[in-house]
Formats: sequence, structure tokens, C-alpha cells
Amino acid sequence: MIWHIVTFDMGAVDDETRAGLEDRLAALIDLDVVVWLQVARDVDSPSTTGLLSMFNSYDDLEAYRIHPEHVPVVEDIRELGIPVSRLDVEAPLPPATSR
Repeated sequence: MIWHIVTFDMGAVDDETRAGLEDRLAALIDLDVVVWLQVARDVDSPSTTGLLSMFNSYDDLEAYRIHPEHVPVVEDIRELGIPVSRLDVEAPLPPATSR
């Protein structure tokens, strides 16, 4: 599995813009190459939004990166000057828990 983890420093955008971007990011779960995706705000740094997503393969991640529904979101984030950090790692699924 490939985990794609992205953080966005949303401190310079207004609440409406931020919420709209978060909604657009969350909608990417509907892309066929995405196995799992979650968008959430950092509990320790309220101005930071995180995107956690999972793909079956690196090829699927690459297909996501160039997908016509993903690219406009990326372009809008760049145009707004939002600082972004990304981490892509290959790791197995976590073990199931009984909690």
C-alpha cells in the first residue's frame, strides 16, 4: 500500500475558502484509484489541514496526481500560496484492532 500524506498551512486563508478547499479535497475519495482518504484539521495546530490517503500501488498514486479532478484542486491551492508538505510512503495496512 502507498500512503500519501499531505499537510496544508491554511492560516492565511479565510474560513470559507478553507472549508471549500477541504470539501474539494474530501471529494477526491470518489476517484477510482483512491482506496481510502480522510481530510481533517490538526489538533495541535488549528491552522493546519491534513489529507491522509491510501493507494494500492505507486502507479495508482501517479494516476491520482494527474487525474482531471485532482489537478484543479492542486492548482487552486498553489494560486492561493498555501504552503504544502507531502510524504509518500510504502507501508502495509495496520493490523486490525479490537477497540
